[in-house]
Amino acid sequence: MHEDTDMSIRDRLLAITDPMELLRIDSLVPNEYECSVAEITHLFKIARCLWQYEEGSGGPHAVLTSGKHSTGFIDTLELLTYTPLCDRLATQLAVKIRNAYAGRVDWVVGSDHAGADFSQSVARALKCRHAFTEKEKGPEGEIQTWKRHTIEEGAVVLQAEELITTMPTLSRVRTGMTAGNRYPVVFAPVVGTLVNRSPHAEYDGSPLVDIVRYSFDVYEPANCPLCSIGSQAIDKPKRNWKLLTGSTR
Repeated sequence: MHEDTDMSIRDRLLAITDPMELLRIDSLVPNEYECSVAEITHLFKIARCLWQYEEGSGGPHAVLTSGKHSTGFIDTLELLTYTPLCDRLATQLAVKIRNAYAGRVDWVVGSDHAGADFSQSVARALKCRHAFTEKEKGPEGEIQTWKRHTIEEGAVVLQAEELITTMPTLSRVRTGMTAGNRYPVVFAPVVGTLVNRSPHAEYDGSPLVDIVRYSFDVYEPANCPLCSIGSQAIDKPKRNWKLLTGSTR
């Protein structure tokens, strides 16, 4: 693809201001075009699923579900409601996965809940079967179970997530599948994710292949430097998106 054509596509992507335009992303971006991190970040913000604190802005900051304060917040579940964009990003991830691992993939499996949508789009791009684990409460907390399907003996399973912040979800999916499947589960030597928010580059010896990485600072409320300079802490960012971002929509 010629450089001037790439610039034209980039200009069209960065000119998007209306979230509804994300539903016609296929008319803006050819199948072979690889969106850059800057372009993806712009699309995330248009989808109202990504917020990043601007140093010196005097603006508010986010309170996470854990109660800790953060310089960033991402709501991938909101992003995935724009299904053409979800499919487009899944296709881009599938290409990166194939560049890292050219071997057999029979199933793609994601976690419950948001991981189920994105992993299905990855499976569609890779032309293989798809399923997801189910979130339940175990005696020691959250678990992911595998009950409804059988992975055939010798079949290879690719784990795919829409967001990785810590390793426990990947571990719960793998543990649940191993315990619930009739046959031993063979996992592909690579793990895919749309967004990598973790400090890790691999899981259980397998590389994490991602589309974009974000690193946000996280603070205990009592030691939050943003609070100390008068930045307002916004609880429940999903519900208070306009207040957090200053958006008028």
